[in-house]
Amino acid sequence: LYDHTDAKIRAFKRVKVIGKVPLGLLMSGWRRLLEEESEHQWLSFAVFAILVIGGAVLIDWSNELSGVHQGGQINEDGVIYDSAGDAVMYQTDDGMRISHNGVDSLEREATCLEEFKGITFACLGEEGSIAFMQEDNLGCESVWCNFTIGQETVAKDVSVNGYDMLMIIQVGTTDSLAVLNIDETYSQDDYNKFTAQHEGKMHLETMIATDDGWLVGGSWQAPANWLASNPVSPPMFELVLSVEWDGFSAPSLEIIHMGDEGQIHGIFESDDGYVATGTADTISIEDGEVTSLGVSSYASVADSNNDIWLFGQIGSTTVAIISDGEIDVEKLPEPLSVDPTYIYCDDDGMISVHGSDGSDNPAAISIDSNARNSFTSLRGILDLGFILISIIVMSIMGWNIADAIRKGEVF
Repeated sequence: LYDHTDAKIRAFKRVKVIGKVPLGLLMSGWRRLLEEESEHQWLSFAVFAILVIGGAVLIDWSNELSGVHQGGQINEDGVIYDSAGDAVMYQTDDGMRISHNGVDSLEREATCLEEFKGITFACLGEEGSIAFMQEDNLGCESVWCNFTIGQETVAKDVSVNGYDMLMIIQVGTTDSLAVLNIDETYSQDDYNKFTAQHEGKMHLETMIATDDGWLVGGSWQAPANWLASNPVSPPMFELVLSVEWDGFSAPSLEIIHMGDEGQIHGIFESDDGYVATGTADTISIEDGEVTSLGVSSYASVADSNNDIWLFGQIGSTTVAIISDGEIDVEKLPEPLSVDPTYIYCDDDGMISVHGSDGSDNPAAISIDSNARNSFTSLRGILDLGFILISIIVMSIMGWNIADAIRKGEVF
């Protein structure tokens, strides 16, 4: 009988080994799996289909905004409306309250908070004064000290630029603007002199200090029967004003933008100027030139990277982000469960959207503004995987081409 032992040993020695698996056996196994009309072709098709479907699901998931979770960064037993430094203004069943460094007070008419050089200013709806609080409140009769702003004047909001304070004040059923220097003492005539005179009815909501003064946003209300409009409820149009003050007379107002029917609710500094966000449109303001960005919102905030986030009302499914002049629309993992009343971003880039849910109960969500561009997000992992797979495929193709050239094969 012929002894096959020596022949098997010689054949085995001619086979290259990868780890513990002979290369010849490995390649023949792959050939059988990929062979046409074999019993393995359905297995190959199934694996391919699973990869395609799984990839599609992951890509769809990656389109959703990362870093979203329930709960906010400010915790109070009510609906948050404003904050400044350590002070938080929130609404309960009893009315508006303000919490500051563990001191909580009921301020039913409160409308604003503003911090300047360690001093917290508050609009408490009191005629003739603005409240303020600092670390040492010696000489004050209560929790809040009073800063005089003139008789028959009620401040709704304040913005400090240097030592000049611009105030949105109520004048009957309309708003106006007044300014004073918080380091000076004035007579009643001075207070009256430093109130702006204007025509028409304005409803002002937001302010930001600039190099020349302030930009103020809100709406202008048309007069009754204006262009056959409803005389009971005339329309209001988006409005942006430029305000300057020389320190000696009333502040001067210049209309920068009069838009469509709606209201400006936020103004933010950008790389080349300012961005004003509104319920009808968002505009870019650069060197006095106004450009429409064609996106509306009901609340907005600037993050730690100076990107501006635009949110819709409760139930909205997307959020728009203005970054370097470009607008990206991100899909929320779930419809917005909060009707926004106040949006805040901390120094770490964590955005808190505060408001009420569908049952008017306090609610909030948080968004990590840095997560969407992070490699640890699902989108980042997929991008990294795509890069690595592309590098591997291109390397294999290059290796095959080089091997073919070395062997003199035609390809």
